[in-house]
Amino acid sequence: GLAHAGESGGLSGRPLAEPSNRVIRRLRAALGTAYPIIGAGGVASGADARAKLDAGATLVQFYTGLVYRGPALVREAALALRDARRAQAV
Repeated sequence: GLAHAGESGGLSGRPLAEPSNRVIRRLRAALGTAYPIIGAGGVASGADARAKLDAGATLVQFYTGLVYRGPALVREAALALRDARRAQAV
C-alpha cells in the first residue's frame, strides 16, 4: 500500500513516484503502443521524468514538482530527456 494512504486529503508528490511508474508499466504492457500514456506523480527532477518515459509513458506531467522547483524543473527534465535520447542513438 501507500505510505500515506490513511491520511485525509489528496495525495501528490514524491509518495506517488514509484506507484505511478508501476501503473504506467502495467498500462503499457496491456495497451501496447496504440494509446498515449501521460506519466504523472512524483516528478521532481529530470531523472523522475526519464523514469516515467522508461516505464512507458508517452508524455510527462508536472504538478507538485513544478510548484516547488519552478520553471527550472522543465529545463532539467528537457535536458535529461535529450541526453537519454542521445544515449539511445549511440
